[in-house]
Amino acid sequence: MILKRALQDLIERDFGKGKIILVYGARQVGKTTLVKEIIADFSGKTVLYNCDLDETREQFGKRNLEQLRPLVQNYDLVAIDEAQRVPEIGLTLKILIDTFPEKQFLVTGSSSFELASSVSEPLTGRCFTYCLFPLSLSEIGTIKNPIELRETLEARLIFGSYPAIVFATDPLDRERMIRDLAENYLFRDILAMGVVKNSDTLKKLLTAVALQIRYEVSYTELSKILEIDNETVKRYLDICEKAFILFSLPPFDSNRRNAISKMRKYYFCDIGIRNALIRNLNGLELRNDSGALWENFMIMERRKRNTFLSFFPESFFWRSYTKQEIDLIEESDGKRNGFELKFTKNGISKATRNAFTTEIEGDTLSVINRDNFLDFVA
Repeated sequence: MILKRALQDLIERDFGKGKIILVYGARQVGKTTLVKEIIADFSGKTVLYNCDLDETREQFGKRNLEQLRPLVQNYDLVAIDEAQRVPEIGLTLKILIDTFPEKQFLVTGSSSFELASSVSEPLTGRCFTYCLFPLSLSEIGTIKNPIELRETLEARLIFGSYPAIVFATDPLDRERMIRDLAENYLFRDILAMGVVKNSDTLKKLLTAVALQIRYEVSYTELSKILEIDNETVKRYLDICEKAFILFSLPPFDSNRRNAISKMRKYYFCDIGIRNALIRNLNGLELRNDSGALWENFMIMERRKRNTFLSFFPESFFWRSYTKQEIDLIEESDGKRNGFELKFTKNGISKATRNAFTTEIEGDTLSVINRDNFLDFVA
């Protein structure tokens, strides 16, 4: 089944503006499928190049305009898939967009830190950037009604939202797929680029982080567990963010003495990957981490939702020494809205509400649970 991705309309809206469109995302999230759907809807002449192929990679690795010209001159839309495989692809793209500004270039890459490092300077002011994540609840909602979304919520919390997993009907297939993604695809780009030498250390780091979602991560503690220095821990975590495995939230700093440490919280871009790493794909009735799963899942779904709406607030968490805590704060246009993410129907304490009003100077504070979550992510 082909499901229309929410980014497709946003990308197509940017066509004809003289910019290269870059689409980043982890492997298996559907970048190639998205590009093919865009090509199918495009009215002009199109071509799709796959840089996993040696010959294609070699051709785009050349900086000679006369050798590049035949690749693009007869087409209105030129799509280049897995562009991170081409060394210094940014220079090639700069030559192409400067020479053929009337053509539309659509470029995908499975690792932002590789593609971004080679395009950021050459393409300054010449590109629009998008990030494609696993399927969102709002995207799945285009083929499932609200009742079906609620009925499949547990599967999303356990197995995540990669397209192949969402469409799998056999539970055993879902389990095999998410284990395969975690074992065979998760580190492939990172290791291929040589930015991390020891895959075992990286896996141990991610497993340690997986056991600490919803809590602040201490670089010092991780360095002791892994027997590596603090700076290496920070570098590995940064790489995992740029490879779309993790994302982080900083603490809200109210400049008050009651605000706690500067440590960040780390979450997984797909909760199924997290569960596969800790080897726990049990149902919710057999787990003691449903609250952590809910927090991670809801914050990631909110990030997807905000992207689709072109809404990019600053996001934080907050916790005080007196144990008041708010899972997510979004700040935009001078307003601060807080969200407590509760898998159960628990409310918010009076002390937390008072702290939100006085210390954070917030505007609204809401509880997001299984009754109202669809409004939060729609």
